[in-house]
Amino acid sequence: MPWATDTAANITDLMARLRDFLTANAALVAANQQWQVVGGVATGPIAANDFVSLKGRGLAGEDEIYLTLQAWVVPASNYYNMRVRGHTAYNPDLPGITQPGANSNFVSILGVNSPIKYWFIANGRCFKVITRINGRYDALYAGFILPEHLPGDWSYPLFIGGSYLGSNGLASLDTYEHSNFWNAVAAARDNAALSQAYLFTPMQAWLPVRNGYTTTNIATGRITMPWNPNVGNQNVRSCLDGQRWLQRGQLMAVGWESGNPDRGSRVSEVPEGGQFYGSFDGVFYTPAFGATAEQISTVNSVDHLLIPNVYRTGDGQYAAFALE
Repeated sequence: MPWATDTAANITDLMARLRDFLTANAALVAANQQWQVVGGVATGPIAANDFVSLKGRGLAGEDEIYLTLQAWVVPASNYYNMRVRGHTAYNPDLPGITQPGANSNFVSILGVNSPIKYWFIANGRCFKVITRINGRYDALYAGFILPEHLPGDWSYPLFIGGSYLGSNGLASLDTYEHSNFWNAVAAARDNAALSQAYLFTPMQAWLPVRNGYTTTNIATGRITMPWNPNVGNQNVRSCLDGQRWLQRGQLMAVGWESGNPDRGSRVSEVPEGGQFYGSFDGVFYTPAFGATAEQISTVNSVDHLLIPNVYRTGDGQYAAFALE
């Protein structure tokens, strides 16, 4: 995937740079994988609360992946964030942040009104954003995952994930609400609760993905693996040959409580039953042992950027982003 890194002047400049990267990056254009602006501010500077609606066309130019970015700026509350939501359809004759069909809840990447170091990674199916502010790392994933379903069964595997479960948050926040998409923590256990991550599931509904709620870890519902602390063993190290161990991040649903000797009761949040949804495109789990922020690890001739979960650096908190 093409990628770029630099420093934006502030959150509105970050959003303008992201739009321009997605629509005009030379490598994306050469591969015919550039995104298209279908609503909002198509060129030039982004002002407070401007929006940009984007269409991704996939790897072959035949998909229609819709989402909207908005510069969420409330100076009186010191909110300088970029929020995103997914759409199942978009009417360019009526551009806006709310569209016909199903819209996901907003998730955000928390920012500031001062310089922001960033990394952008993209192809025609999805894009990732990573920011560094005062030694803390926020991340965003927007676009299709790599589904484990046939297109006829699930044609729109759109995932929207950020670092904050809404819009009104400060970059300095140190609570469960501020957690990156690979280890999302919801406000409550039920499907109506806000989360940092949403998937448009095969049930044709936007549903939250989370590994816990408030301060409680959970092993059921729609989770990410192997970051979920109640399901996977995270106390692992590098490979015997010294190479960093990576495992592609997966999204799955656990639809039954544990039981003895058989499974327990059905989980109410997953009425359709457990299943594997698919994998993140270019986002991997990596052990915290020996990991440092912004470390570059080369595996199978591909560089990977290691990023902690905002300020968290313990077991199960790192992700590795492929720079390809």
